[in-house]
Amino acid sequence: MKKRYQILNMREVWKGFLKVRSFHFQHECFSGGWCAEVERERVEGKHAVSVLLYDPDEDAVVLIEQFRIGAMGHADDPWLLETVGGYMEDGEDAEQVARRETLEETGCELLDLTFIGGFFTTPGWCGERISLYCGRVDSRRAEGVHGLDHEGEDILVRVLPREEALAELFRRANSTSIVVGLQWLAQHRQELRRRWL
Repeated sequence: MKKRYQILNMREVWKGFLKVRSFHFQHECFSGGWCAEVERERVEGKHAVSVLLYDPDEDAVVLIEQFRIGAMGHADDPWLLETVGGYMEDGEDAEQVARRETLEETGCELLDLTFIGGFFTTPGWCGERISLYCGRVDSRRAEGVHGLDHEGEDILVRVLPREEALAELFRRANSTSIVVGLQWLAQHRQELRRRWL
């Protein structure tokens, strides 16, 4: 049976780079009836698209490295290895974002695209959703520093052999999309290579 909830009040708390809303709400309890009213703040995340770039010919992964404010003070090195990614703008679909961001952040053209899955990043306090893909690229064309100046981006392209990329899991590859993407690649590599080669 589908559970119900009701929003009793909602107000804007902050509207900057991030948007934060405060909600007073109730939801049905597992034991029956309605739970007590709760107040929670939520960061209003957009719908993001993330792409793990893989070159089946070279058995290599194309990643990006950039400074991340969330890792600052919580990791020895706040420059993390990540998948390519960006937010959907009005009128864009997820595949358009995947192609745009791949070119913008690595200079590579997507040759093929496979949907991995969709998920929430941190649903306890954030509404951001991610559509994750694996994209085929020619890693021999991946190099340099990329990103948009007006967005404050300073993105270094890193090409790693697949095994070396997997060895970075939970080290420098330690954010949601890259963890999910690399583990998916480890499970589906043979099938992907049969399809793409």
